[in-house]
Amino acid sequence: MRRTILGIATLMITCAVSLGITFGVHYRPKKETPAVVPSAAAPVAVDQITPTFPVSVPPPYSRPAKLILDYDVDKYPRYGALYIMGAVPEGFEDFNCIALSLGAQEYVDYPGYLNVYTGTETDGDMAEATFALVTERLLYFTTKPSQEHGFEYRFEGEFLTKDFAAAAGKNKAVVRGTLTKFKNGRKFAEQTLTFRMEELVGC
Repeated sequence: MRRTILGIATLMITCAVSLGITFGVHYRPKKETPAVVPSAAAPVAVDQITPTFPVSVPPPYSRPAKLILDYDVDKYPRYGALYIMGAVPEGFEDFNCIALSLGAQEYVDYPGYLNVYTGTETDGDMAEATFALVTERLLYFTTKPSQEHGFEYRFEGEFLTKDFAAAAGKNKAVVRGTLTKFKNGRKFAEQTLTFRMEELVGC
């Protein structure tokens, strides 16, 4: 009897162990694989590009004359050719005259013109004033480069007489001041000069 009971118990234990192993192998819960979430792509640094456009080259700069006449042009006419008195200094060997035609003249519209002439009648050059300030007493002007040789001029001076007409052809000093000559933006020559006046019939 005792052997029977032990046999039954052994059989039951063996069945239980077999069932446990089978259940553990076939029915154990599967481990859930965590869902793979695609990571956001790391931002890529991109240099900001500013679009460039071709820049057109401006046309050659044209400087229109600006002549400021701060005096009574009817009372004090400024019309004539100014020539250097005495020996022509070094650096101005080719200088001819400064032609003034300021105000409203018979053949010139207001405010007129102011030019520096150099060279000879057959090999002449001219530099036109781009700015001038003229008062009853003072004369200041600058020019653009001359047409042939590219010289520029600046003058700072004063009138020594109010009556140009009376001084014409008399070898009398009418203007005194500093004349500066430039080439390619650099000072070429500078002198303090005195000028006489002649009728403006062509320098």
